[in-house]
Amino acid sequence: MKTQIISPLRIVLVTSALAAASLTFISAGGAGSHAARGDKPDKDLTSNIAQGKTAPAGTATPSPSPFSRPLVFPPVNSNANISIGIDEACVQILDGPCTNMWTYGGSYPGVTIRRPTGQTTHVTFTNNLNAAAGEMTVHNHGNHSTAINDGQPDSFLIPTGGSRTYTYDGLEDGANQRGKMQFYHDHRMDVTGRNIWMGLTGMYIVDDPADPPTLPSGAFDLPLAIADRQFDANNQIPYVFNPDGVTGDKILVNGVYQPYFEAGDRKYRLRILNASNARTYYLTLSSGDPFIQIGTESGLLPAPVVRTGMRIGAAERLDVVVDFAGKLGQSIYLTDVLTGAPLLEFRVNQHTVDDSSVPATLRPLPDIGEPTVTRNWSFDKTAGHWTINGLRFDPNRIDARPVLGTTERWIFTNPTAKAHTVHIHDVAQQCISRDGAACYPYETMKETWYLDPGETLEIKLKFTDHLGVYMLHCHIVEHEDDGMMTQFEVVRPAPSPRP
Repeated sequence: MKTQIISPLRIVLVTSALAAASLTFISAGGAGSHAARGDKPDKDLTSNIAQGKTAPAGTATPSPSPFSRPLVFPPVNSNANISIGIDEACVQILDGPCTNMWTYGGSYPGVTIRRPTGQTTHVTFTNNLNAAAGEMTVHNHGNHSTAINDGQPDSFLIPTGGSRTYTYDGLEDGANQRGKMQFYHDHRMDVTGRNIWMGLTGMYIVDDPADPPTLPSGAFDLPLAIADRQFDANNQIPYVFNPDGVTGDKILVNGVYQPYFEAGDRKYRLRILNASNARTYYLTLSSGDPFIQIGTESGLLPAPVVRTGMRIGAAERLDVVVDFAGKLGQSIYLTDVLTGAPLLEFRVNQHTVDDSSVPATLRPLPDIGEPTVTRNWSFDKTAGHWTINGLRFDPNRIDARPVLGTTERWIFTNPTAKAHTVHIHDVAQQCISRDGAACYPYETMKETWYLDPGETLEIKLKFTDHLGVYMLHCHIVEHEDDGMMTQFEVVRPAPSPRP
């Protein structure tokens, strides 16, 4: 038997003797038909170091000593009824003055919501920011929500001093939603980039008892939000809009610059969110050990995939297992290849019993049927602005009306020189092809898709449960704010003619 290890630039085939040492849980067909293609070779690695422009820095702020602060985790709320303030708070990120941020609940990232699938959750947000910040809206990114609970950019808004309750039923297409890592963030029209930059992001984890129980859990299940910021001489994060995207020179993990984590010599599950406005990362481990990818933002994969490097665009999530067995006494760094920056130090200094395992099969894909309608979407630049099909966002325009209960094929093309991360609200999607070739085995089902310059991506999606208006947009949020967003409306089937 041969097991495919997917590397950043090529496929390396290892014999069964090597595979037996540590990779015996990977199925023979785990990498599909990609022996000739490998992990995404990232033809735009260099251009993706910064999708856009660095925010104004003023006088450079001295960096803290690297890996001198522990990794922290936001507070977790698992209640059925949750209240969260949209609050200004001074958050200690760097040495010296604290940073004034807009937060969910006073921390950055905001309160982590963690709920079991199939159970209704009510989250009330109160807008405590000053009037200049304006109205707010909260999108639960990756959730299957009714339209009024989806976080619309220009309707159902939260006024200054006001509150709004969002309800999530935890169901999709007659069944419980799959376990996955979602996240919630502001989605206000024209200022999403500003609001996210200022701190309005939090993680949302859905737990599903149908997922394999042997995966690392509890203290060995680590949610990680990676985001870059640019700090001025007073440790503040001024935001100046740039339509190409706004980036910073300091990369934070859970709001900490270059933190460390005291780890055991065992397996850990890392749920990784790219919470940046625009920046793409390419993650590796300094030890050269692989990641075992078990899922995406839409839940577990059919089978685990071994990867030595992983690209993650804005708003994408990666669900992976890393194994520090045999690494006692070592420091291993989660590193971004594109900047050359080590992001997080794992100090493997504890001997820990490991009763976890990664099974050879995880979760089958749901059957969503075959498409009956095809739609084409071009993510382009028109008259100096980012557009979809040549049009900037207009809240009064609907560009597609899919019928409830049907499955459609959507084809995305990118004729520009910049990558885009394409996000579709409401339902998860399944990959059909990239540039006419089979999809990568680690992207079978997602809701945020990396679209390279010159690339064509074909997906299918089934519109279930909910009628109403939803968004399709680029999640490089400055592209979105500049106009690269559109709306589709899920409508009822036409009535059958009377006999």
